[in-house]
Amino acid sequence: MKKKIISTMVILTLFLVNAYPALAVTSQEYKQQADQAQENANKEKEKLEEVEGQLDSALQEVANVSDSIDKVEEEIGELTDKISKLDESIAAKQKDLDEKEVLLDERLSAAYMKGSNTYLDALLSGGIVNFVSNYDMIKQIAEYDNNLINEVKEVKASLESEKNKVQEAKVEKEKKSTELKSLKNEKQQKVNALTDEQKEIQNKIDEYDSQMNALKKKEKEQAAKEAAAAKAAAAKAAAAANQNKTTPGSSKAPSSKPSNTTGSSNGRFLWPVPSSRNITSPYGYRIHPIYGTKKLHAGVDIGAAGGANIVAADSGTVILSSWGYNGGYGNYIIISHGNGVTTRYAHCSNLYVKVGDTVSRGQVIAAVGSTGASTGNHCHFEVRINGESKQPLNYL
Repeated sequence: MKKKIISTMVILTLFLVNAYPALAVTSQEYKQQADQAQENANKEKEKLEEVEGQLDSALQEVANVSDSIDKVEEEIGELTDKISKLDESIAAKQKDLDEKEVLLDERLSAAYMKGSNTYLDALLSGGIVNFVSNYDMIKQIAEYDNNLINEVKEVKASLESEKNKVQEAKVEKEKKSTELKSLKNEKQQKVNALTDEQKEIQNKIDEYDSQMNALKKKEKEQAAKEAAAAKAAAAKAAAAANQNKTTPGSSKAPSSKPSNTTGSSNGRFLWPVPSSRNITSPYGYRIHPIYGTKKLHAGVDIGAAGGANIVAADSGTVILSSWGYNGGYGNYIIISHGNGVTTRYAHCSNLYVKVGDTVSRGQVIAAVGSTGASTGNHCHFEVRINGESKQPLNYL
């Protein structure tokens, strides 16, 4: 009996060995290669998120510099208009001055040449008795003529002085405009470099994803081949064992059926926007609505009215409550729920909690808005485990 058992085991081993001569790569090896491709893709995705954050900031810097340039160019235009108006005023005063000087010259010439209707006529009219009083009157008339001329000269000089100051201000503004344009060019070069880097990383991700999918397909096909080969070998071994039996009856080897258990996080988190279930943009890769580039949308967008309540998906501690552009997130909050699990709530119009606050499940923490890189009122909701973004709908 002992010899028959040993003989059966030897036959089974020989069948199993002979069944796999052509299998150069096993399904397990394909799985390991697919897992490595997945790990490589995940590393590149982390780089991509970092580069995209830098790109968002760089784009905002370009926009800010562009706004400054527009403002300075507007100021230069206003100064140019002011200089033009001053030129017109100076020309008018010069014309007035020329006319007054011509009249004065003509009056003096007439007094000298004709001796009538002149200062001298007025001086000698009435005889010697009225000479003194006529002298005072002529003196006042002459002073009046000179005062008019001097007044025009002063106004003209004042206008020219003001024009010089405006021209200096314009030169300074033009200098600032040139500096800002140079700065914008530097910022744009940074944007271009980051965009190229973004595309390069995305190409690597696509390549790793393609490799992973191909390897998983091969793994599945190879596993089916291995299962078929094992089944065939077992059948041959059983047939050989039956041929060696000398007595009726047989014993069956105990078998075990593996149990398939699945874990689910459904129901773990509360829906973050109680007033709306409208998902306007799902989790996954998409063409960015503002920048037009393909990138991972690391959460889900829940469209809702501006100012609608946003609640904590679960109890935890606020580890970030930030106002501003924040790389496109706008005003946003991050809550830590322990064990490396965090949730993120972005594009808020208002934040009601601060860093260090302990929040309870369902507590109102913010209001729906459209801050940062946003095209309309919504709440961008993320679930991250140890810093890696996950499909939020699997946890709601």
